[in-house]
Amino acid sequence: MKIIFAADISFGFLDNQTTIDPRQAMAEIREEFSKYDFSMVNMENVFGNKEDGEAIIKSGPNLISEDSFVQFLDEMNPSVIGLANNHTFDYGKNIMFHTIDLLKRKGYTVIGAGENLDHAYEPAILEKEGVKVGIIAVCENEFGGAKVDAPGTAGYDLTRVTKGIFSLKAQGILPVVYFHGGNESNPIPSPGKVELYRHFIDLGAEAVIAMHTHCPQGYEIYEGKPIVYSMGNFFFPIEKPWTKSWSYGYTSVLDIDEDGVKLEVHPYKFDMKGITILKGEEKAFFERYLSVISEPIKNEKELRDLFDAWCTTQGYFGLLDDCNKEMFSDGKSEEIRHVKNVFGCEAHNELVKNTTLMIYENRIESSKGLVDRIKKLQELEF
Repeated sequence: MKIIFAADISFGFLDNQTTIDPRQAMAEIREEFSKYDFSMVNMENVFGNKEDGEAIIKSGPNLISEDSFVQFLDEMNPSVIGLANNHTFDYGKNIMFHTIDLLKRKGYTVIGAGENLDHAYEPAILEKEGVKVGIIAVCENEFGGAKVDAPGTAGYDLTRVTKGIFSLKAQGILPVVYFHGGNESNPIPSPGKVELYRHFIDLGAEAVIAMHTHCPQGYEIYEGKPIVYSMGNFFFPIEKPWTKSWSYGYTSVLDIDEDGVKLEVHPYKFDMKGITILKGEEKAFFERYLSVISEPIKNEKELRDLFDAWCTTQGYFGLLDDCNKEMFSDGKSEEIRHVKNVFGCEAHNELVKNTTLMIYENRIESSKGLVDRIKKLQELEF
């Protein structure tokens, strides 16, 4: 069985009057998807009319597109669509359910969100020639997470992921974790994410495929199993990308049979017109870049040093300035949104914990020496 996984697709920054032609934009990736038994993509905006919902209070933008944008998905015709991310609940439960219903009417299997936490965690089961694969879609705990008795997304919980992996294995189904998380714009995964994704493999996952960072991160083969730390954006067109790496990424193909799992990666780039599969010198360049950003994953000290440097760039030194008595009585204040996300989201939480440790150990200035290296990698310079 061969499954191709893609990362975040979003039309949230496109005007509803966009002139992008879905068929032309997705022509190359449509051909790529057609080569495999199954395909999956992460949908990072909801569909519908803003008037039918209400934008939730959160950090970051609320992303929504008109129903007509589903044509882009139709061109690719993915087998599974993941909704475990930080934008699926941007306009509340009515718009989320509208999005789920729209996608299901199109014939897509939808996972990662639902009417409660149990439903949000239900895996997609794919089967071919007696081989069964179960995909668990999970996201970090930012905004819009489901609860035991309330709708939303499949917010990360180690106990639930563990039970999900064990349950699939007990049924003879091979588990794959499809994870939405990590530090945005950082081309190197954090030590915490490396530890966590390896732990998923130790628990019995056949592979971990991740995204969310808005830039590619590297991959590794751990205990014979692939871990993809971030594929980068899939198709997330904006007029002015944050970094050059915003517009590049790679799909991950898992070749799974009873003897194990193999990984293939296929790089691409995108712009306001669509997705282009990299070939020739461009492909060779990106493959060298991917090798460079994958190398620190093998070296615990280098990984830690680069994360320390990243922490010095993130502005968490002023966190306590946001804490005041007034914000605790105003759930709509920008301060409480920021503080909630810092302590609630695993990626932000790891940054804060490490930053405070660095301050305590007087390591801030010494850690800044690697910042230029990270900035160059963001621009695909190495």
